[in-house]
Amino acid sequence: MARIMIVIAAVLVVVLLIGTIVAFAVATARRARAGDDAGSLVRVTRVIGLLWVVFAAVGAIANLLIPLLTPAVSITMPIQEFWPQLPSTVDLQTEATRVAGGFTSVTLAVDGLSPVARVLWGISQMIVWAIPGVIALFVVIACSRLLEGAAFAPVVAKMATTTGAVVAFGGVAAQVMGDIAGSIASTQLFGTKGGGWEGDFPGIDNVFDAWVPASTVRISFPFWPIAVGLAFAVLGAILRSGSRLQQDVKGLV
Repeated sequence: MARIMIVIAAVLVVVLLIGTIVAFAVATARRARAGDDAGSLVRVTRVIGLLWVVFAAVGAIANLLIPLLTPAVSITMPIQEFWPQLPSTVDLQTEATRVAGGFTSVTLAVDGLSPVARVLWGISQMIVWAIPGVIALFVVIACSRLLEGAAFAPVVAKMATTTGAVVAFGGVAAQVMGDIAGSIASTQLFGTKGGGWEGDFPGIDNVFDAWVPASTVRISFPFWPIAVGLAFAVLGAILRSGSRLQQDVKGLV
């Protein structure tokens, strides 16, 4: 299933690139004949937006289904700050020397992940793909109305507000759900350090502490989606104001 999804995604990327090139070529030819620079640019933007809407929709569905249907799930999970410790007999020479710090997250393919983590991770990745698709849909609608001479149509203002809400709530939800899923995966994979080892490793007292990261829970709350959502909300208000002014002008005429 995963291979099929990857092939589909790769095909869509190729289609997107070819479509973009063709759109630019057609727009250039039309501009050369008619001299309509602004109209050609809007048409090209609309075509690219349409292609991206399709690409984002397929990507969103694929990223939702892959964690649910495949045995191993590629997931990013937090860990306690970690740096592997080498035995004292190992001589490792590098150009730079580590002074402090270490890894705080890892991306691994994990088998046996709990259903809750799978669902949360799948939804979070679906939202990550869906948000650009919604923005592209707004661009398509705006370009279509602009070509029709109705840049301040009510539907454009409503779509701007809807896009802002999707970005704000979706961006926060994707981050939080992804972090919860990653924390569950971290607890499942690194939460238990039972077992033992054979042989001695000079300079290392505990092999698990030296070579195996420790699990942790880390959930962050992003603010950028709220800022972007507010920007779209302001844009929607501006478009609604422009629509009212346009109606007033028509009434005077």
